[in-house]
Amino acid sequence: MEPALVDEKLIPWELNKFKLNPSRNGDVIAHYQINKPSDLTATAQLSPMARPLVCLHLKESENLPKISIMNLRHRYILRVEAVQELQLPVLKQKNIAVVVEPHDGPLTCFLVRLVLTERRSNAVPSQSLRDVIRQIVEAIEELRINGVYHGNLTIHNIYHSRVGGAIVVKLVNFQNRDIELEAAQLMDWVGLGNILHTISTAAKFRDNTASCSIIDHLASKLMALTSTNCLPSIKKDTLDDMFFWDTRRRTMFYIHEIPKALNDNDFVTRVKNHAWPLPWDSKHFGLVKAMNDYREEVAVRDKHKGVNPGPEVLKQYHCNGQDPIHNVQCMSGAYTHQDKIEKDIKDDKDKRMSVDVAVQKEQPELCLALRRLLAAGEAF
Repeated sequence: MEPALVDEKLIPWELNKFKLNPSRNGDVIAHYQINKPSDLTATAQLSPMARPLVCLHLKESENLPKISIMNLRHRYILRVEAVQELQLPVLKQKNIAVVVEPHDGPLTCFLVRLVLTERRSNAVPSQSLRDVIRQIVEAIEELRINGVYHGNLTIHNIYHSRVGGAIVVKLVNFQNRDIELEAAQLMDWVGLGNILHTISTAAKFRDNTASCSIIDHLASKLMALTSTNCLPSIKKDTLDDMFFWDTRRRTMFYIHEIPKALNDNDFVTRVKNHAWPLPWDSKHFGLVKAMNDYREEVAVRDKHKGVNPGPEVLKQYHCNGQDPIHNVQCMSGAYTHQDKIEKDIKDDKDKRMSVDVAVQKEQPELCLALRRLLAAGEAF
């Protein structure tokens, strides 16, 4: 069906007949006969250049049981359409050809073109990268709840498809492991940690100024997994990691969770004892000055009955760059009152920027450090 005429992802069809024929150049061509809705015209004669890649590498017949995983019919698992034993002249033994849904090739081919950092803040991950990793998390969990596993989850065993303008990951190349089921399932999550580590390494190679602390933190947690006790909750715990936090989630953290935490003496002590780079108020693109001005305004109104007491008195309401608690209070206040101060936050080109971008760009480690100090331990 010509893509310009119909939306391919909405066409219901069923594979009726299927045959593989070797071609003279050594390739294998799959011929289909499909059942289609009666109101659609059959016009799917494709030129050789337009034929989609629908065959995985030839697999030995002993791997056939693992192909059943690909019949789970999950969006993020490459789907099998047909399997046929194939005897080629160049091979001594029989092999099986696995015909799958059309795809656009290895995920690495997409990742090399993907922007990995947040817009303007230069912190990894970008929203697009979050979406890709979230899909992999969903696929791993789908395998687990169906009592199976991948067995060799690496960045090279994930393909991708383009559906409309979106990228959809597809897990492929499943393998048997001679270990207990839950141990094999745990190794899938460790494999995800290795994938994140690989992406982080690539991001640092592209730009040595990129902030990779968040992706490195999740990668380290996953690669360090040893106990299968975490499996029932690992999807939830993983998706709750800061790697998946967007601007809205970070804003909620600073507005709601941090003020409450500052009333906890144990948290305050941990913040004071943490090794922070000081002074912390060196730049922030005008954010700190805007917060100091806002504090002066509030002090004049609420504590001095609208009468300006003079700069020396008002200075006591300013943030202290040597005090880490002031840092936390200032950033929390900036998120809370961003509608009052954002007009004064500008980048080096005098272009306005949000509180979140200013904080992420100037203190990319802060949110992660506060989350860890607040939790005083990890979920897994």
